[in-house]
Amino acid sequence: MITGNKGEWSEIYTLFKLLGDKKLQPGDKEVEKLQNIVYPIIKILRAESKGDFEYFIKDNIVIISGNKKVLQIPIAEFTEKAKTLFKHIKNITERTFSLPEIEEFMARVNCSTLKASSSSKTDIKIVIHDQITNQQPCLGFSIKSQLGSPSTLLNAGKTTNFIYKINVTAHTTVIAAKAVIS
Repeated sequence: MITGNKGEWSEIYTLFKLLGDKKLQPGDKEVEKLQNIVYPIIKILRAESKGDFEYFIKDNIVIISGNKKVLQIPIAEFTEKAKTLFKHIKNITERTFSLPEIEEFMARVNCSTLKASSSSKTDIKIVIHDQITNQQPCLGFSIKSQLGSPSTLLNAGKTTNFIYKINVTAHTTVIAAKAVIS
């Protein structure tokens, strides 16, 4: 059984939603969608304990592992599961919870964990098609959900260090903080 909080379940929701939408739409500093700018998604990359998986978007979602086609699933299934998962994340009041219906689908599509490894600097990697440059960059994103408790800007962990420098002068004291992320 997989249990997680709303933020952790939001990582799987994001995966399903993006695969269902087949596009990435950027936003502005107010987190509003920028109109008329859309990046078609070529594939989403996910590292799992069973290996690395590529979710190619074609007429269906084609899942590849080790250069071999593992599975082909209709895009509509990702859209449906994203909607179901979103409703659960919004309405559940427990701090952590499991969702057997979603877990079954996760197992089918080779997702065994809710979140990216803590050693990874990104939660999701997406290869898009930039129609302006005709390039296909692989972009990494950190997922911060507002569906539960407010997310933190910086995840605490072994690789997050804070160095404080205190400057004392005759009239003022200045404390400067700098985050060092390895």
